Amino acid sequence: MGRLAIALKSFFRALGNQEFAGRVALLLDGSASPQPAKAAPENVPAAAPSPVKAAAPAKPKPTRNDALSLLFALQREARLVDFLKESISAYDDAQIGAAVRDVHRDCAAAIERIFALRPATEQAEGSPLEVAEGFDAARFRLTGNVVGKPPFRGMVAHHGWQATRCELPAWTGSEAAQTIVAPIELEIK
Repeated sequence: MGRLAIALKSFFRALGNQEFAGRVALLLDGSASPQPAKAAPENVPAAAPSPVKAAAPAKPKPTRNDALSLLFALQREARLVDFLKESISAYDDAQIGAAVRDVHRDCAAAIERIFALRPATEQAEGSPLEVAEGFDAARFRLTGNVVGKPPFRGMVAHHGWQATRCELPAWTGSEAAQTIVAPIELEIK
């Protein structure tokens, strides 16, 4: 639209519209910008704040069953799994005995380090022992002619074992290594 058309249109509109005439006057004074300020809409609710996304829960650290940790320790320190998984049918008794000697020594050392096993009773095998009423069936295993009610009197056939500690090695591996009993060994040349 050309300036003459704008001037004529403004003139006639200002004649018929007092508000428009006031805005034109402000423009002519230089005290207003050509764009009228937008009035805030009435009765429009304020925008709701955007919901804050909760942080994703931390992924739980992988854990390993204690039985696997024990098996891992016996394999690492005594090669127990290697020995048990090896077919021994092709070896003679002397060869097997020689192999068992190392596995036995190393397994015993690992078990002692982890559990510090001690006899469950100080009574020697073959000595008399009485089991009172209300005895703990997990601590005593009765064999032979077991009839009637306690107390039971018998001879110690085996002193039993009890762990004086349980210190399994702490495991801190990945989820992919949870079930690894022996890691893959690579010889780099």
